[in-house]
Amino acid sequence: MERFDYKEAGHGLLLMAFLQRVINGGGRIDREMAVGRGRTDLTIEFAGDTFVLELKLKRDSDSKEDGLDQISRYLDTLGMTKGYLILFEIKPSSIIPWETRVKWEDISHQNKNITIVEM
Repeated sequence: MERFDYKEAGHGLLLMAFLQRVINGGGRIDREMAVGRGRTDLTIEFAGDTFVLELKLKRDSDSKEDGLDQISRYLDTLGMTKGYLILFEIKPSSIIPWETRVKWEDISHQNKNITIVEM
């Protein structure tokens, strides 16, 4: 990711490339879709379902809570109750190895079901 000048863009672009291969013509991925006064990072339409993803770099201890609040607002605006928060760890794997870096957690936040994926 060090090759990207805008650090958040690199992680998002790699995730989009992976997801595009997964849906492979059977759906659609929208970046920065307008939702009220904000914009979702990724909105995926696939097999008649809509998935909202908020992407965050894990810069400090507030990143997770900020991301949860942000995706909850987007879900409220869209009238949805399920979303995904993807947190990208910015510390190198020499400090936080992949074996402990990747985590999945399903939580309830502001009456929304949110899956948090940390990597």
